[in-house]
Amino acid sequence: MPAEKTSRDSSSSSGADVFLSVQTKRAGKLKGESQSTDHKDEIVVHGWTWGVAASSALGSSQATGRRSYKNLVVTKRIDSASTSLMSVLATNDEVKEAKLCMRKAGEGQRDYFTITLSNARVNSLDIECGENGDAVERISFTFNKVQVDYELQQATGQRGGSTSFQDEILAT
Repeated sequence: MPAEKTSRDSSSSSGADVFLSVQTKRAGKLKGESQSTDHKDEIVVHGWTWGVAASSALGSSQATGRRSYKNLVVTKRIDSASTSLMSVLATNDEVKEAKLCMRKAGEGQRDYFTITLSNARVNSLDIECGENGDAVERISFTFNKVQVDYELQQATGQRGGSTSFQDEILAT
């Protein structure tokens, strides 16, 4: 059986650790169970999905400029942040910032991919328990602002440059 620290801080067997930090307007910073030095007390994430699409005019290959963002959906185990996330949803508390960080697995690694949502809300929370007894939560975030940062990591572990993307969803 793996050590407790490994099972709590390792996101998957794919070689990546993923963490989520959530700062709300009323409840403040939500406390997860990560023991990782750089992500202490953050939420340990086991999977996530997010995306964006641009529509194009019918019969044309040109984009119309309208973007459609999918919610950020995070999968995690039940932990100390579970009831706080339920309260944030129930009270419609504003998520001032939700930051999802990915890094290669293990201590001493650097974040290489970050999604930061601003002016966000928790709009759904689902809990599922499989036949094996492992319960997972899926938390969905809507948002008005998004920033994505990528840091290239060289084989030596040194940083090799960065790129960023940001967008704001304006009310129509």
